[in-house]
Amino acid sequence: MRKLIIALSFALFSLLASAQNGGYEFSAEATGAIGISKNSKYNVGASIINGYRFNDRFAIGLGIGFRYAETLYYYSEDSKLGNYESRDNKFLLPIFLRAKFDFIEGKIAPFIIGDIGYTIDVGQNQYKNLEALFVEPIIGVDFKTGKSTWFLGLGVNVQQHHYQYFHISSVTMSSERRVNGVAPTLALHFGVQF
Repeated sequence: MRKLIIALSFALFSLLASAQNGGYEFSAEATGAIGISKNSKYNVGASIINGYRFNDRFAIGLGIGFRYAETLYYYSEDSKLGNYESRDNKFLLPIFLRAKFDFIEGKIAPFIIGDIGYTIDVGQNQYKNLEALFVEPIIGVDFKTGKSTWFLGLGVNVQQHHYQYFHISSVTMSSERRVNGVAPTLALHFGVQF
């Protein structure tokens, strides 16, 4: 399934790149994020987005990226030893659809972006706890300089997440279960668009 998603994404990128007319645009961005819950501490990454601008205010695109993240995958409570948590360094491939709306035209222009996508976990850990859907609203500002546009944005990435929870007790029966939730991060985006 992963190979099919990646192959379809690259096919779409190639199709968009071959249709370089007035509406085609390409963006590259770097991101850095800090976790705003115990489920995620931080992540850093980069993405490319191939898109189509319909007019001066609205564009859509398809993006693929790479993220390196540290996230919770195991948490245990032991009645004698106390609590313990394990974190793992994740190698992630987010594939996403992006819609962008520019509020005004000009050399400095505010915008809002909505990303929705799916994250593929390509790391070695058996718990693929971030392999799931995500959404990210972003607000920011474009700085137009000739043929390119630099941009800076701040987003809240809400990534579906799960971890393994263990309760270990010498008095009652021990148990294990999967805890589903989200791993939200506050993300800074910096990039260029052509």
